[in-house]
Amino acid sequence: MGTLLGYDMTMTLNTVTLTEGTYAHDWERQLVSAAGPIFTIITAGIFFYVLRKKDNKYVYILLLIAFIQRFLAAAISLLNPNDEARISESLGIGKMTLPILVSLLLFGFVYKMASTYKYHWKFNLISFFIISIFIAALVFTDQTIIKPMVYN
Repeated sequence: MGTLLGYDMTMTLNTVTLTEGTYAHDWERQLVSAAGPIFTIITAGIFFYVLRKKDNKYVYILLLIAFIQRFLAAAISLLNPNDEARISESLGIGKMTLPILVSLLLFGFVYKMASTYKYHWKFNLISFFIISIFIAALVFTDQTIIKPMVYN
């Protein structure tokens, strides 16, 4: 999104930032912040649509990953606002309003498909923990190894 707006951007495993300088307008910063969650919501919608047509545990896992990504981002936003939380604050609707709404939307997709195809709570819980560990490892790697290499 930043590139589409004409900015030079730097990307790591988990973040995209300006290569240098600042955004000319706050709305551009908000649009860049919104791009990731919007992409996640769109892909989750596609996975949900595919699952409505045919049961596929692999596609369900992708839907579950989309939910967990935004849910963990919302949880982190309690300490350090990111994406939806920054937008929510700038709109004056409270830091956690948009993170909660996005998480609930994605949870609704997951719940509907888990109910439809009878994915047991144990399967979901084990998947949640495995996916969370991989996401945490990705974020940790990004923060401790990748970002220092990119920004130094």
